Amino acid sequence: MLVLFTVMPSWVIVFIVVIAVAYSLGSLALQRKLANPKKMREIQARVKEHTKKLNEMVKNGASKEDIMAKNKEVMPLVMESTKHQMKPLIVILPIFLILYDVLLPYAATSLGFSKATIDFIFTMNYQYFFFAIVFIVGMITTVFVMLYDKKKTKEEQALLAQSGQAGS
Repeated sequence: MLVLFTVMPSWVIVFIVVIAVAYSLGSLALQRKLANPKKMREIQARVKEHTKKLNEMVKNGASKEDIMAKNKEVMPLVMESTKHQMKPLIVILPIFLILYDVLLPYAATSLGFSKATIDFIFTMNYQYFFFAIVFIVGMITTVFVMLYDKKKTKEEQALLAQSGQAGS
């Protein structure tokens, strides 16, 4: 990182980090909005339940036809889960490409920087730095989202168990 500060001006680093963090958080918000996390948790719980049953069938020596039939029940759930996970990419990926190839160079020129400064920034591979920051922030937010989803799943399971006991 020290080499980066000596080669790339600090205002460029701050500019790129701000845009990368804004993109990462915006894409996370879009993904949460478009993917419906509650439905994803429900699908994952059903897939997990089917997988347990499938494993039990294998342990108990069920016929291959029965195992294949059970596996065919799981496949639509897996496909639905994949569809829900990929849907946000249709929106997020073009935004990333626009930021990466169009907006960063345009922002540098529109902010009134000299041609020499812009050439200097472009030769310093600012785009790789942007990509690295987006990747790092994306990984960090993914971990936090996974922890949040795990907590929500446990809360929902506790509520279901509680309502199941109340109904008995």
